[in-house]
Amino acid sequence: MAAIQAGKGWVMNLIGTIINHIKANRWQYLLISIIFLTGLISGSYRADYLDGAVRSHLLNLVDNYLRGSSQGDLAGSQLLFYAFLNQTKTIVLIWFLGLTVIGMPLILGICFLKGYSLGFTVGFLVQERAGVGILISLLAILPQHLLYIPLLIIWSVAAIKFSVAITVGRNASALSMGRALLAFTAQMLLFLLFVLAGALIEAYFSPWFIQIFV
Repeated sequence: MAAIQAGKGWVMNLIGTIINHIKANRWQYLLISIIFLTGLISGSYRADYLDGAVRSHLLNLVDNYLRGSSQGDLAGSQLLFYAFLNQTKTIVLIWFLGLTVIGMPLILGICFLKGYSLGFTVGFLVQERAGVGILISLLAILPQHLLYIPLLIIWSVAAIKFSVAITVGRNASALSMGRALLAFTAQMLLFLLFVLAGALIEAYFSPWFIQIFV
């Protein structure tokens, strides 16, 4: 019973910490969320203006994916590797940009491009496959992105804060900057664990959902 109470207390403390963090950085979260949503809308809008050859090629890729999912031909381990690698590249790139004094605009650019890519994908699927496209978006795209999107936004805020801290604290001691860098890198490693969880969803659960329903 004591262990359960301790666990509840830890969870409540964690939730409180997260809420306080969001409140303290609400303007950064608002800015990044707007940038991401702008990319999302722009991507979905761009899906309407593809030329015939590109549209046909993308439709062929979608059909191959559905065929492989429905027949159980997709290798989960291979999907896991590429999904984790793709998201890890983004996390590491944002970490690197957070180490620079010009990191903020580039990080915002990454958030825009991520939103653009997601918006384009969903917009294309819905436009070309109607109800099936909506189903694919819900089953094969939404589950992992429920984790990927918050991770992207939170990590971007952390990297921008570190970039600003470097700019402001140029005269700080090497020891204090080294500790800050160590903490920032440790945060990245923690985020990669969450990325792995998202990649597991993308590699195993999403194809399974498609196999059942499509």
